[in-house]
Amino acid sequence: MRKLAVLAVLILAACGDKQLTEADFKTALDQGFEKAGPVCVPLDKGFPATLNQMEQEYGIGRALSALEGAGLLTSTPNGKGKRYEVTEAGRNFYAEREGQSIGLTVQKVKHGFMCFADMRVDKVSRWDAQADQGFAVSYTYRLENVAPWATAPSVIQAMPKLAIWVNGAQKTERKTFVKKTTDGLEAVAEKSL
Repeated sequence: MRKLAVLAVLILAACGDKQLTEADFKTALDQGFEKAGPVCVPLDKGFPATLNQMEQEYGIGRALSALEGAGLLTSTPNGKGKRYEVTEAGRNFYAEREGQSIGLTVQKVKHGFMCFADMRVDKVSRWDAQADQGFAVSYTYRLENVAPWATAPSVIQAMPKLAIWVNGAQKTERKTFVKKTTDGLEAVAEKSL
C-alpha cells in the first residue's frame, strides 16, 4: 500500500505541480473519443452481403432486416436467402474496416459497421495510478447525436450489441487507460464491442 502511495505521488509530481482533477481526465477521455470517431456496431459482414437461408432466419439476418426496415439497407431475394446492400441513406452511417476471416485459410475480409452516436464522458468516478506512467480511469458515458434509427424498438430488439450501448448510457461503468505524455494526458479509448 505504501508503494502505491509513493507511486501516486511520483506520477502526480511528474505531471507538474497541478493536482489532477476529474475535469482533467474527462477532457482527456473526450479528446480520445473525438479522435476515435463515432460509436459503431459491427454487422459481421461486408456489403453487399449475401445471406443463406440459415443466416437469414437464425443469424445476422434479423439485424439486417431491422436495418432494412429503418431504411439503411435494401434486399433482394437470392435463392433461399437474401442479398443486402447499403442504401443512400445508410451510407451516412456505414463504415468498413479490414479484418481477417479464419477458417481453413486466413483471408482478408471487409467488415461493415453502422455508426450511430458520438460518445462523451458523463462522469469520472475514479482514477488509479499505474506503474507505467498512467492511470486506470473508471467512468460512465453519455451518447450525443444519436441516429434516430438506433433507438427504434425493432432495431434495438434485433441488435443486442446496439442495445448494450444505448441502454448502458449513463449507467454502465467502463474503464480505460489514460497515459501521461509530454503534452498532458492522453486516453486510450476503445468504443466498439
